[in-house]
Amino acid sequence: MYVTIQQATKLTGKSRATITRHISSGKLSKTDKGIDTAELMRVYGALIDTLDASLNDSMTTHDASQMHQNNALIDSLKAQIELLKDQVADIKTDRDNWRNQATMLLTHQPELHQEPPQAEQPTRSLLLERLFGKHNG
Repeated sequence: MYVTIQQATKLTGKSRATITRHISSGKLSKTDKGIDTAELMRVYGALIDTLDASLNDSMTTHDASQMHQNNALIDSLKAQIELLKDQVADIKTDRDNWRNQATMLLTHQPELHQEPPQAEQPTRSLLLERLFGKHNG
């Protein structure tokens, strides 16, 4: 954002004479638009937090519109990030459920190599006993 020399004095706490002298000596750059606040920060460090109302009034309609668009874009991106976080949490939950089910299946499955138990065969057939009678033998 570009500011006038008067606004630069309020932002930096420097006198008008100091800022004008720094512009003349080349220490501080000034364009037709004014002095870039980034240039003020480069030369003088952090700017004073309290912005004068006249500085806010000097914002062009384009700057205000651009800032409004940027804020809307930021809000939209924040909403998308929250949605993606929710989706990631759902995917992690699904993954954990699948993992638990697979673990249960693997740990509770009977061994495949075991022979099924066989019923004991009677030593004599009842049909043969009836046909031929009791056989000792």
